Amino acid sequence: MKRCTLLWASLFAGLALLTGCIGGPDLTGQPFFTSPAEPRPDEATVYFYRTSASIGNGVAPTILVDGRTIGTLPSGSFFKAGIPAGKHSVASTSPPFISGMVNKRFDITVENGKVYYIADQLSTSAYKDGQTLGEVDDGRFGGTMFYSRYALVPAEEALRSIKWCQELPATAP
Repeated sequence: MKRCTLLWASLFAGLALLTGCIGGPDLTGQPFFTSPAEPRPDEATVYFYRTSASIGNGVAPTILVDGRTIGTLPSGSFFKAGIPAGKHSVASTSPPFISGMVNKRFDITVENGKVYYIADQLSTSAYKDGQTLGEVDDGRFGGTMFYSRYALVPAEEALRSIKWCQELPATAP
């Protein structure tokens, strides 16, 4: 009997630890977005953000630009990246112990001195606004159809959504 109890306790403890790893950095006490930083003239300023999700909120995709990891994107967060002008390949991967595979991939061309907003979005309606980067994924969860994508969002629209996101803690170089 004790062996079974120990097995279950170990299983729950392991799952609790994995949940912390999946969810990404802790956002407790992190500031909410207030206003965009002044763009630098020698690079593009790109904000990646993800509003709080109703499903998948425990998974924090890793964002790569040209094969280099620039951050993770837990539900309800944002981070800013300086990217040189030109065309870049962006990829989003799931955490390695889930699959470690690229979930979404798209190209984006940016200009120095400009600000861009890229949102990880989830909806129960198909997207028809022309903002999609790459392809839209769809799938059912609990009987409801969901659509997910990355979108290049116009500043006015992005500023209404990103204000509810918290800044990711800075990572050591």
